[in-house]
Amino acid sequence: MLIAFEGLPGAGKTTQSRALAAHLCQHGAAVTYLPDNLTRGAEPLGRTLLTLFDSGDPFSRHDSVLTDTYLAAAIRADTYATHIAGALVAGNTVIEDRGLHTLYSYSLAGLLQKHRTPPDEAIAWLQQVGVFAGPAADRSLWLRLPPDDAITRAEQRQGHPYTGEQRAFLRYVHDAYTVLAETDPDLRVIDAGELGTDDAHQAVLAAVADLTAPAVDLSSVA
Repeated sequence: MLIAFEGLPGAGKTTQSRALAAHLCQHGAAVTYLPDNLTRGAEPLGRTLLTLFDSGDPFSRHDSVLTDTYLAAAIRADTYATHIAGALVAGNTVIEDRGLHTLYSYSLAGLLQKHRTPPDEAIAWLQQVGVFAGPAADRSLWLRLPPDDAITRAEQRQGHPYTGEQRAFLRYVHDAYTVLAETDPDLRVIDAGELGTDDAHQAVLAAVADLTAPAVDLSSVA
């Protein structure tokens, strides 16, 4: 089983993905946890792809939706091959801090912002590219906050503000997640804006309860 956490920087993905991994481990499940690919080690090919992807801008990258999308797809394909596929075959529950919907949302944001591409056409193209990036999660959880709230949290965490252009792009990413959630039933929305950490954790447990093995009781408090 593959579960991915999605959302803007500052939405709480790392906190909640780690909390779910810890909860499942405490209840006897074998769990493989994958932090954001920019914070974990990679094989030589993965490191090369991440180096190519890095441009100094954390969002726009190379200012080309095509280049950014294909590189992001290659990184996800490498991640799936080197970290996810084997763990799934072994019967582990794999939890990703950012999954395939991150590729979709950031690329869709670029298409909406810079190219005014109709959303249905953009999603159709992204799904074609996504085929090469490895399977999507069995359940993706979008931790939805008002975009400006998430941006403020992320700025406080990193200790410096985003540029106006970066903030504008992240608002488009939020809009892209909204479009994706309307069309993909496996992208579940958790409205985390009014939830504290513990309540958000309980909402996550409820959102994945139908996927877990009967031996793992997700109704109890972690």
